[in-house]
Amino acid sequence: MLSAISAGKIDGRTQNVRYRQTQFHRLYDSIVRHLADLEEAIAADSDHTAGEVQAEIFLALHEIRTHYASLDLPASLEREYRVARGKDNGDARRGFGIVYIVPSQYTLFYSAVAAMSAALAAGNCIVLELPVSPSCSSPLLRKILSVLDSDTFAIVQDRPDADFLRNTLVVAQTALDGPLSENSIASSPGCVAAIVDRTGSVEKSAEELVVARLAFHGRSPYAPDVILVNEFCLQAFLESVIQQTAKTVGRMKASERDDRQDDPQENLPGQIIVSGTGWAVVLVKDRDSLLRRKITRRLVAVHSVSSLDDAIIFCNERSISATYTFASPAAAKYVSESIDAPAWINHVPYNMLVGPVVDQIQSTRYSASWFEIPRPQIVTRSRTAGQIRALLGSAVMPLVESLPAIDQRPGYRVGFFEQGIITGVCSLVFVSCSLLGMRILATRQTR
Repeated sequence: MLSAISAGKIDGRTQNVRYRQTQFHRLYDSIVRHLADLEEAIAADSDHTAGEVQAEIFLALHEIRTHYASLDLPASLEREYRVARGKDNGDARRGFGIVYIVPSQYTLFYSAVAAMSAALAAGNCIVLELPVSPSCSSPLLRKILSVLDSDTFAIVQDRPDADFLRNTLVVAQTALDGPLSENSIASSPGCVAAIVDRTGSVEKSAEELVVARLAFHGRSPYAPDVILVNEFCLQAFLESVIQQTAKTVGRMKASERDDRQDDPQENLPGQIIVSGTGWAVVLVKDRDSLLRRKITRRLVAVHSVSSLDDAIIFCNERSISATYTFASPAAAKYVSESIDAPAWINHVPYNMLVGPVVDQIQSTRYSASWFEIPRPQIVTRSRTAGQIRALLGSAVMPLVESLPAIDQRPGYRVGFFEQGIITGVCSLVFVSCSLLGMRILATRQTR
């Protein structure tokens, strides 16, 4: 199986845009044919709501459509024949070769499709690691993906040996024991902090953050792990959170409010504001206990801060994957520039709640360019290369050439110290001349 993938890499068929377009059509059509079964399988495995299941499938199809739309056959042909026409192809790129994907078990379907779509758009062979499991989604995903070319796509149950992985680009959406390859795209889920300033909307922030925290059973890597609220608006924010939590929990069906998860208040010091079976809102006062590990349950943790600077210091002392800041534009600008993490202002990116964590944010979870390597083709010799060629052929050549002049209006030609010297000399001459004149005048009068 993997030998066929290696052969597919060598023959270079994935570099053909028409081939990639055909594979995209096969993948998209297969998903659409199994849409009903897919919804049932995801719901059975995750116990997500119908809306959450549909959101995962919608986003997966969006990834396919977006990457497919990026394939431009005329532009690809123009780049391909630049050298034949005697032109430079300095921005030429090609796929890495083989991409090995270790998908996250959280929203497995979307996580796998998102990485596959970007890798396919870049022109790569793909190997997907999908161990045997009792889940409903895994066998169905195998069936859906069986329509792809077996010479350029494969599913493996066990991880290949190091010799094979060494020459692949590994996409690790889960924590691994060690690096599988020198070339990797790894998801490093850290904690997510929300900041609510008194200049922001308390009601809007409470609504956005409660929905984000409770959705998908609180397991999303982008769900806010702590909400830092300015102490001046803390009480109003808690009241809004209680109201919004009641609305959100009230929309859950009974099976979604079961007690399968651990007690949300377990091992977390603080004051319980409101709670129910499988969910809670807690005001945490012990700062040291916050953001030490990712929260994966329906727990809204609120902490009071004295100022924006206090919130910034709190976040910079910890590993933060993202921030959601609710504040005035000026305050939000200050916060987003002071914390080294992706920032969303006055809203939560609900699409990011599905799938793995990434370091850069764009319209798709992965960019096709991440799966490419530069391969420039240069026809025209540069001026510098011509100069070096001449230097190698002759020892008579100026090595030093003046830098271009700075295009800036000159300042005053007489500096501060020069002006002082001139003033001193003028004063001395004036005094000397005055004394000399007085001496001459006195001499004449005595005569």
